Formats: sequence, C-alpha cells, structure tokens
Amino acid sequence: MITTNNRWVAMIWHTFVALLMMQLCRLLYFYYNQSHFPDVDFQQLISLMRGGYIIDMVVIGFGFILYYLMMIVGAYLPAKIEMNKWYRRICYAAYFIPFTLFAFLNVSDTGYYPFVLRRVNSTVFSEFEGKSMFGFYKDFIWEFWPLTLAFFVIMIIGIVCFRLIKYERDPNHKQPLLLNIVASLLAIVFLFFSMRGRWDFVGKPQCMTVILPYISDYDQLPILYNSPFSLAKRPSGRIEYRFFSDEEVSNIYTPLYKAAPLSENDSLYSSMKGRNVMVILLESMGKEYFGYLNRDIEGFPSYTPFLDSLLPNTLYAKYGFASGKRSVESFPSVFVSLPSFGGTFNDSEVVIENYQHFSTFDTGLPRSLKDAGYHLKFYHGDVDGVMGFYSFLNKLGLEDQYTITNYKEHYHYNDSVKISTWGIHDLPFEQAMAEDMDNLKEPFGALFFSLSNHHPFKLPPGFKGKFKEGTLPIHQTAQYADLALKEFFDIIKDKPWFENTLFIITADHTNQSDHPAYNNLAGHAAAPIAFYDPQGKLKGEIKDYVVQHTDILPTLLYLLGIEEPVLSYGSNIFDTKAEHIALNYFQGQYIFFTKEITLTMTPTGDIKASAPVPYLQTEPDKAVMPSSEVQEHYTRLFKAIVQDYNHRVFKTSFSIKDVLPPPAKEE
Repeated sequence: MITTNNRWVAMIWHTFVALLMMQLCRLLYFYYNQSHFPDVDFQQLISLMRGGYIIDMVVIGFGFILYYLMMIVGAYLPAKIEMNKWYRRICYAAYFIPFTLFAFLNVSDTGYYPFVLRRVNSTVFSEFEGKSMFGFYKDFIWEFWPLTLAFFVIMIIGIVCFRLIKYERDPNHKQPLLLNIVASLLAIVFLFFSMRGRWDFVGKPQCMTVILPYISDYDQLPILYNSPFSLAKRPSGRIEYRFFSDEEVSNIYTPLYKAAPLSENDSLYSSMKGRNVMVILLESMGKEYFGYLNRDIEGFPSYTPFLDSLLPNTLYAKYGFASGKRSVESFPSVFVSLPSFGGTFNDSEVVIENYQHFSTFDTGLPRSLKDAGYHLKFYHGDVDGVMGFYSFLNKLGLEDQYTITNYKEHYHYNDSVKISTWGIHDLPFEQAMAEDMDNLKEPFGALFFSLSNHHPFKLPPGFKGKFKEGTLPIHQTAQYADLALKEFFDIIKDKPWFENTLFIITADHTNQSDHPAYNNLAGHAAAPIAFYDPQGKLKGEIKDYVVQHTDILPTLLYLLGIEEPVLSYGSNIFDTKAEHIALNYFQGQYIFFTKEITLTMTPTGDIKASAPVPYLQTEPDKAVMPSSEVQEHYTRLFKAIVQDYNHRVFKTSFSIKDVLPPPAKEE
C-alpha cells in the first residue's frame, strides 16, 4: 500500500480502478456471450473497449460525482474536518456504493443478454411490471452462480486496487493554494467533458456519432455499452424522416387494408364467415425449437412433438417472423397489425416523448370481431392487468378476461400449479381455460397468451426428468408448453364448438438460442405462424414469401369476410400480388426481411443490404445478394414504410380516419 498526501494522484488512481472494473465487466460480458458475436475478433474487441472507455467515463462521472466533489472540496477544508472519520466514511461510501451497483448491473446483465439480445434498458420496468425484481435477482444469483462468483472476484480486485494508493492528508504539509485551484479546475473540466461523452461543444452530449466509429456492426453495441449507461439512457428520440414527399410516400405505401375477393371466382374469401376465432400466442416459442419447421436442416433437434404433429394439418409459414423481441411488441403487431418499432404501449414516459401518437389506433382484431357480433375474452395465467395487456385489448373493445384471479375462484392454488408468486403454469391453466370456453357465446374470439415458457424456466413439481434435457434451460419448458397445448387440444377436440373454430398459432417473440443457423438477425425474429382449421380447409406450406405478425389481421378479415377497412402494416397471405415483407426493430435498427434480401436502417437513415439467410428466409441455393434493381426497389419501399410510420407518430395518427385517403373533391 502506498500512502500519499496528494489527493489528485489518489483521485486519478481511483478513477483508473473504476475504469478497470467497467472494462473487466465488459470482457466478462463478451466472453460469456461470445457465441452471439462470431464476427468480433481480438482487434475489433480492442476497438470496442476503446469506445467503451467513452461510455464508461460518462457513467463514472455521473455515478461518482459525490466522491469527486468531496475530494475537490476537501482541498479547501481544514485538515481536521477532511480527515474526520465521518467525512472519510461518507467519501468512501460515495465511491463504493456506485462501484458495487455498477459492477452488479454489468454482471447480472451478462446473464440476461441471451434472453433479449441487448443490454438492459429502461423498458425493463414495464417488461417486469407486476413481477418481483427481488425474486428475479434471487433466482439469478443461484441459477447463474459462475456470474455471481465473477461479481465477487471483480469486487475483490476493485477493493484491493483501491487500497494500493491511500490518501492521507498531512496537516504539516500544505499544498500551494494555486496548485489546488489549477488542479481543481482541471478535474472539473475533465469531469464535465467526460460526462458529456465528447470533448467539444458541437454535438449533443453522449451522441451516438462519437462511438459509432468503434463498431463495425450495430449488433456490437451491447459490448460497447455498459449496463448503467444503457439503463439510464433514455430511448433515442424518434426522427421524422423525409426521404420522399408526402405524395410520394402515399403512392409507394399506405398502411391500409380492406378485405375483398382476390378474383371473380374467389371461393376462399369469406369462406369462414361466422367461425369462432382463437389466437394462441405462445410465450417465447421461437421457430428454433420446432423440429418440423427445421426439417431441412440435417440433425435438427425438436422440443415440440405435439406442434410438429399438428403443423402438417395447418396452413403454416415456412419463413415466419415475429415483429419484436418483447411481449409488449407482439400485441400491437398481432392484434392491430401495427409494428411497434421499439415502442411500448404500456410505458407512458416513452409513449409521451417518442411515440406521441402510437396509441391512437382504433382498429384491430378485437374491434373487428366485436363489430361483427363476436363474444371476446382474453386468457392469461398471470395477475390482472399485468404489463397493460388487458387495457390494450380493452381499448379495442374486449371487455372480459380470465386470469389467475378467476382460476383461484374455482381451483386449488398451490405450489404444483403456480409460477413463483405471480402466475399459473400452462397445463392447469389451459385445462381450466378449456372448461371456461364452454361458456362463451358463439361466435367467439378467444385470445390466449401462455406463460410457462419464460424465465426462470422452471418446471412444475413432478415434471423433472420427464423431458429431454436439451442444451438450454428453455428447451425443457418449451416441451412442457407443447405438452400443455396437446392436453388442451385433447380436451377441446370433442367440444361442440371445436370444428367451428379457426385457430391461429404463433409466438410472441424468440428467446434463448444456440443453433448456428439462428445466430443472425433473421434467427432472432424467426417464429411459427400457422392457421389451423379442424375442418381441413386450410392446409399447406407458404414458402414463396415471408409471413409476419402483422399479416394475421388482414388474413383473418379476408377469411371471415369482414370488409371494414383497418390500419395494417401487413398483407393478406393469400394475396400473391401483394408485397410480402417482415418488419422488425432490434438494437436501435429498423429491420426489413423479404425472401430476396435483408435491409437494416440506422437511426440516422443509413441502409445496409445483405443476402437472405438460408433456411430462415429462403432456400440455401437462393441465399445470394439480389440484383441492384431488386435492392433499389426494396430500399425504396423500406424508406417509405419507416417515413410513413414516424410521420404518423409525430404529425397525424394511426387512427383509420388518418389512414383512409381523403374523399374526392366534387367538381
């Protein structure tokens, strides 16, 4: 240990120790999740660490501000005050409280990345609304014990390094006042610009343009960031792009759908008029867990035996895509045909600032079904109102739900059925749902969102050892969710309403992944989308184009013959002349998939094109870059969609009155 009378030396050293902690956490983050960053070599990692220094100093400047102020102010206080034990204790606490908190956030976020493929951010509070964060972290400590151990190792390194240089003020050795003034000013200037994240007054503080030179791809942002910065960082302000004039945009793309026959002899149109509709939204059941949907990939394992047996009897998408990475992003896309592009309908702060008109939609599946005389009900084995799901659907006319509250009124609630303290496992809940659906007046619209296939991926008592282990924690709960669905269909197949019901089966988003074929943007969004008609009128594989969540609403309206126009950023899957695309939003990028190409657009409007991913977007022999004409066509369409979307966020709305073309003027 070195004892010094020079506070400025001690401050510099303690800043270095904090930076060391942040960089160790960054290295841990990278190496723990290295399989998700195959393109990051040693040279690129060094570049990311250099860029990470900028972000780290922003966090250290803000987080350790009390420590720095006490050290600077101490230069002008009498020695007996500065060296008072309470002053020193507060100063140490001002250092080690943020030090410990930042290390904890970084290390815990390391284990969170495989689930969401991003750093934790402010939306975590809406994602876990109604859940115990204490319970979440308690499970994390035991489940990810290597990371818990790493946290303590980093803390020990930090404490040891901090103590290597100890500041002790010598009352008999006063530093010159001028030296203290100059050093104080230099420290304040350094902290000021460190907190700005840039050494000029030209741009905005903590501007993305400062760190972009350090990354070669947006997928690397989680490495460059640190978790305290990501958590505190407000969502990027939306930009109203002006790629085209308003007239040009409306000529290229308008998010409007009105069901109509596709030809004079279209027998499929309105062929299911009056049929019951049930949407089955499976928690985290990405395409990667299906054997049948991956049968073209040799040796691909399956964790969905029931769904694999059901899919051949459905009309399913070979190249299906979810519209986001969170449940709150799937509800707008599935039920309103509205991609969220990062928006969350249940986060009022985000909506107010960057999605002013995001919640102005007034059409959607519940509204269309209700107007057609359907009895609607939402089923979810969680607490009432969790994450705003019911209020979202209620806005569109749904007025009835079945949750854990209703379950407890009729069934015994104990450890064998509950998930932690907040939900019911799929098997008992779906059996209760099957019984409750007998009370629905036909035609009905049942909207079900499952629950068990969710972190912490715990099976109910009695199911341990009943499923193959797999390579990821989610593989066993995926099998359990599949079994629960099988039992549900076994119960309802003899119900009088079963044959008259059209089922739509999809996943809200993807989750844990370890197969190389899915380690890409398409893999992060690949989801099952299937239409199951027990009467056998809908069968086959949609393989000529991609299908997305937002296609579900227009397709259903076409089959049901409901002709009221609706807002829709999707297409009727039976319309071969429509533009069939898939939209997504990931790591701050707008993403556009077709069978021919993948396009990504940064917040600044820069577009990058890449070849489609084999097996997930197209056949292996067609996974090549398309012609420049095709690239130009889809780039133009992509820009128009993003411009239209953001213009509605800022200036008009997603209400059908602002989507319909204005009436023609009378001459």
